[in-house]
Amino acid sequence: MLKEIFVNSAMTYEYPPDGGTIPIIDPYDGCTIGCPYCFQLDDETWNTNLNVKLNISDVLQKELIQWNKEDTVYLGSKCDPYMEIERKYQLTRKCLLELSKLNLKCMVTTKAGSKLIFRDIDVIKPMGNKFTLLLGLSNLQQLSKIDDYTLMSNIQTANQLHRMGITVWVFITPILPGITDIDLMINAIDQDIPVFLDKVRLKRNTRPALKLERFIDNHYPHLAKTYKDIIYNNTDVYYEDIKEKWGKTERVKFVFESSN
Repeated sequence: MLKEIFVNSAMTYEYPPDGGTIPIIDPYDGCTIGCPYCFQLDDETWNTNLNVKLNISDVLQKELIQWNKEDTVYLGSKCDPYMEIERKYQLTRKCLLELSKLNLKCMVTTKAGSKLIFRDIDVIKPMGNKFTLLLGLSNLQQLSKIDDYTLMSNIQTANQLHRMGITVWVFITPILPGITDIDLMINAIDQDIPVFLDKVRLKRNTRPALKLERFIDNHYPHLAKTYKDIIYNNTDVYYEDIKEKWGKTERVKFVFESSN
C-alpha cells in the first residue's frame, strides 16, 4: 500500500562490520523491483507499505548545512531510488539537487531498468567525479526477457552513461547460477567500467532464502538442486569457476574476497 509521509530526518546510518559508518538517503521506504534474494526481506515490517517521504529534500537541505564535504552520501538502501514511482514524485531528483548545490560526493545504487536516470543528466553531469552510479545487473525482470546481454536495459544504460563521462560501476550481486551468464555480461560491458561480483549469501530458513527457493522452484525448477546446494551446503560451483576465470582481471572485483 502506498503511503505518503513526512519525516524528521533525511539520513539514516548503516554500520558495516569494518567499523565504518555509511550515511544513507532513502527517498522511499520499500521497493517495487521485487528481488527474491533481497537482504532487506529479513525485516518482516519492510515493504509492507511503500512509504513516500514527501519532505525529504527539505529536511536534507537543513541536515547538509554542517556536512563534511569529504564524506560520501549514498542514495538507495531500503529502496531503489529510480523505481517507477520516482517518475511521479521526483524525490531522488530533488535530493540530488540538494547534494549538487554543495558539490558533495554521492553514490546512487539502482537496479531499476526504466532508464529514468537519464531524466537527471542535467543534475548529474555537472557533478563530475563527485557522482558515481552503482548499477545492478541482477534484475530478474530484465534477465528473464533477454538472450542477448548487449540488449539488456541496465547494460545499455551503463555503457551510455559511461560514454557520456558519468562514473559508472556495475555490480552483479548476487551471481545467479544458470540465470546470469557472467562471461557474456562482462563482455557486453564497456571494458573500463569496474565490475563487482558476489555469490548468493543467504542463511538457510531465513525469509530471503525461503523466498529465493520458492522463486527458483516456480520459475527455474531445473535449477532447484543447484540453489539448495548454495543455501544449505554453501556449495556454489559456478561462482568458484567464475572466480577462477576472472579473479586476476583488474577491473573485476569479488566482494568480500580478501584476494581482491
